[in-house]
Amino acid sequence: MNKTEHRVRYSDTDHFGVVYYARYLDWFEAGRTEILREKGVTYAELEKKGFFAPVVEIKVNYKKPARYDDVVEVETSVSHVGNSSIRFDYKVFNKKTKELLAEAYTVNVFINKDMESVRIPDEVRDVL
Repeated sequence: MNKTEHRVRYSDTDHFGVVYYARYLDWFEAGRTEILREKGVTYAELEKKGFFAPVVEIKVNYKKPARYDDVVEVETSVSHVGNSSIRFDYKVFNKKTKELLAEAYTVNVFINKDMESVRIPDEVRDVL
């Protein structure tokens, strides 16, 4: 599991002073990037080798709002590794209150430059 922290900026919020729903997707991307980086895999290196891993499915359950200047902690974990796909799970907490703000998952599928689904590279599979 990986934990990343984010302080909510004013630009992250909507008219009501709460984090705009799509901002969470940025936090999830940071979590995915960092959990792989911790394991010695970077998207930059994968792309140099011709592998890409776009999000093909996402589900978010928003439970409580995050607000301007809150510090949120995003826990990212891998719950499933398939032939060509990985499911990442996320939990977003208010760092101060420990309240669960959101739960989510994404499914990323590995593809090549021709946009064809490919087997997850062994260097990724071996560390997950």
